[in-house]
Amino acid sequence: MREKIIGFYLACINNERGKIHSLFRSLFFILSRFYYLAIKIRWLIYKLGVIPKTRIPCAVISVGNITWGGTGKTPAVIMIAKLLKEMGKRVTVLSRGYGRRKEKDKKNKISIVSDGKGLILSSREAGDEPYLLSKNLPDVSIIVGKNRINSGKYAIERFATEVVVLDDGFQYWSLNRDIDIVTIDCLDPYGNGYLIPRGSLREPVSHLSRADIFLLTRANLVSRDDLHRIIGDLERLNSHSTILESVHRPKYLQGSFSGEKKNLDFIKDRRVVAFSSIGNPYSFEKTLEGLGAEIVKIFQFPDHHDYQRNDLRKIETACRTDLEKREVIAVTTEKDGVRLERIISPEADRVFWEIWILKVELEIVRGKEEWQRKIESYI
Repeated sequence: MREKIIGFYLACINNERGKIHSLFRSLFFILSRFYYLAIKIRWLIYKLGVIPKTRIPCAVISVGNITWGGTGKTPAVIMIAKLLKEMGKRVTVLSRGYGRRKEKDKKNKISIVSDGKGLILSSREAGDEPYLLSKNLPDVSIIVGKNRINSGKYAIERFATEVVVLDDGFQYWSLNRDIDIVTIDCLDPYGNGYLIPRGSLREPVSHLSRADIFLLTRANLVSRDDLHRIIGDLERLNSHSTILESVHRPKYLQGSFSGEKKNLDFIKDRRVVAFSSIGNPYSFEKTLEGLGAEIVKIFQFPDHHDYQRNDLRKIETACRTDLEKREVIAVTTEKDGVRLERIISPEADRVFWEIWILKVELEIVRGKEEWQRKIESYI
């Protein structure tokens, strides 16, 4: 049912024809105007100091975006936290923990996902992104909590934190920050141009004037003309910001059952079943094609989909003959791999012989030196 509702909603905002779609699209547009009004009033309240922003006694770096969906925030947070650790700083990542198991008094609950020495919570308890952050940042403390002011104060008391990285913090106006980094997906910079719920914009595009740094992600998946057009738009909106270009660089493939690692040549000229439940599945599929894979079937689930074994059986049924002959391999994303851990194990009855997880890292390809200087000057 949830998938049908999401599918219908996406069809509406993506301008699918039909009277029902048109009716709901009009309703969403009206609601988006009320949303716009609420955002403007809230921003004015903070700008005028009616509700003062809180400063905590450490440096705060926010990583966020202006649209919902996958813009590459998680790899960006990983990259920034690693840079800060290399600078010798004590770092804590603060996350809201979207999608984690419901808890009593969740509003004021502070949970430690990792203390910088090892994982403490499961992916269900922590949420997908915080769990993934902890796996990629084993020496960084990760905290989840809806109130990130309290989380930040707790991080300072518990871990003597010098810098907090605020995951998905562009709309968290109550906490003062030293640097606002906004990730912009070059494949879909502003969604369809409409605010929620008519589109995917969380704020008006004009609010990008608050950003200190724009981190353009997937810059290699668009033409140079499109890239220059995006850069020109951002420069007109915000002339004082630094603009960086980055790519999601594939590193290797890892078996979800065996843990075996394969270099990227393993996928070249292979027939692939690609499945994912991320904000921008198109970028994942483009990456596979760029590695030389022949994608024979694609399965796209809603973002943050809670996989069940039946989902894997549906994929297997659709590809049974090729899978049995081992003429096709199944590949998914690292974020999906976190969710799959909940339902698969080496000892369980296998739906697939193996599911290969594509490991990627964010890499700045233009503006790296300027970026490091800017971070150092603030910290």
